[in-house]
Amino acid sequence: MDILYFKELESTSVWARKNLKDLEDFKVISADIQTAGHGQFERKWFSSDKNGGNMYISIVLKPENIEHLNELTRFTSYIGAKTIEEYGIKAQFKFPNDILINGKKIAGILAESVFIGNEFKGVITGVGINLNLDEKEVQNIDIPATSVYLETGKNIEKSEFLEKFLYNFKKEYENFLENGMNEEARELLKV
Repeated sequence: MDILYFKELESTSVWARKNLKDLEDFKVISADIQTAGHGQFERKWFSSDKNGGNMYISIVLKPENIEHLNELTRFTSYIGAKTIEEYGIKAQFKFPNDILINGKKIAGILAESVFIGNEFKGVITGVGINLNLDEKEVQNIDIPATSVYLETGKNIEKSEFLEKFLYNFKKEYENFLENGMNEEARELLKV
């Protein structure tokens, strides 16, 4: 996957939406800081690049087969949880778009389809994963939250995590488009 890196953006998803016509399928927009990152219902997403940073990305997808796109948020949550579990942490899914560790939010996923009139132009899948937030920083979040760092005691190399996440996503994406959620995903997400 081709990645566009930014030091700071208002939001990776907003930037991707504004530039959608010029972005190819599977283009990834990554920012160290989002000044106006948001989740579902425009809830503000706390952003920090301290201690090694966190993962704030949007993936531009332009599939021809959109039969299973209504499950894209859950599919991406599954990929996020699966990648987090590679660090020895047991993840849970909270419908519709959160990944939790022991009841504390560690990640949020937001897939937004873009139409012009009735014509489907693509979907932007925003992913925020708390990799290296420390105890003080999670206090800035208005719900109980955690990070991979807080759960493991180890700083997480953001580029390595992103590479694992994108590898897992790409490996299962075509099968997802064709067949929807697989059994492993349904089991992990309890769908």
